[in-house]
Amino acid sequence: MNLLLNIVIYQAIWLLCVLFGNLGALLSLPLLVLHFVLSATRAADARLMAALVAGGFIIDGSLQAAGVLALRGWGWPIPIWLATIWLGLATLPHHSLWWMRSRLLVNILFGALGGPLAYWGGMRLGAASFPVSLEYSLLVLAVVWAVLWPLVMSFAVWGGSRQS
Repeated sequence: MNLLLNIVIYQAIWLLCVLFGNLGALLSLPLLVLHFVLSATRAADARLMAALVAGGFIIDGSLQAAGVLALRGWGWPIPIWLATIWLGLATLPHHSLWWMRSRLLVNILFGALGGPLAYWGGMRLGAASFPVSLEYSLLVLAVVWAVLWPLVMSFAVWGGSRQS
């Protein structure tokens, strides 16, 4: 798969879901299908998708229950649009982010910065809010994602496959 196209597909999924909620999730389905058509790592991508959606239910559901995060739209434990973002996120590790698979510090920093920035962007676009202070929410998200992203990359390596 073309690495730039992989990033563009994920960013389009993220933006569609954040802007249009569950309708955005529906509009994202052709992009997920396109990813699978072009991917040489379909089975590994599917395993990672299942793991990340399950993890997203737990993580974002827990963040909501703890009052750190409030999400637009109905869904338990998370809305469909957010589960779709988790599906899109799972398309990256075997492709455009494969280069970071064995770089622990890079993964920690990527998670600590990228995770909170994604939630903050979603908040700025109206898809989420932080019921507690912005600083506290971003700090919690940074810690969560500094731990989570290296685990995601480890699972991607363990789950098999190489960049296509």
